[in-house]
Amino acid sequence: MNTATLDTETYHLALSLHAVLESDERSDPDTLCQVGRRLCQHLLERYQTQASVSQERIALAPWQERKAKEILAGSVHAKLFIADVAEQCAMSRSHFSRAFKKATGMSPQDWSLQWRVRRAQELLADGSLSLCRISLECGFADQSHFSRMFSKLVGTTPKRWQREQLQLNND
Repeated sequence: MNTATLDTETYHLALSLHAVLESDERSDPDTLCQVGRRLCQHLLERYQTQASVSQERIALAPWQERKAKEILAGSVHAKLFIADVAEQCAMSRSHFSRAFKKATGMSPQDWSLQWRVRRAQELLADGSLSLCRISLECGFADQSHFSRMFSKLVGTTPKRWQREQLQLNND
């Protein structure tokens, strides 16, 4: 629907509302409420579908998604608050969280955890760092925390995963 076309009913209801506000009848709250309700009801009936569609479009702009991922990936050693990431993306915390999940399929916290585990996999595949060092490099509290999160996401322990990767590379 082209919203630029004239909606005569909205036009006439707006004129009625204007007339009530300009007349002595504005002291009568019932008349003002009646005209206002009719206008609101008409607007909802006519444009509700368009409002629903725009709600479905809640998403991050490409620059916002890129910025959020950069911040999340770069903050493995610092305490990160989602509200700070949202602020950098010029959004409220709740809107940002919904939009980020819609864009990536996961919450900012889950995305950050997955990113840290992927980074750990890169370091494990290299084979030059200890598990303790990798856990700290990737922002985990300690090696035990790292092992629990890694096992939860990957399905095996970091050491077993590393052995399998090194074996694949040697074959």
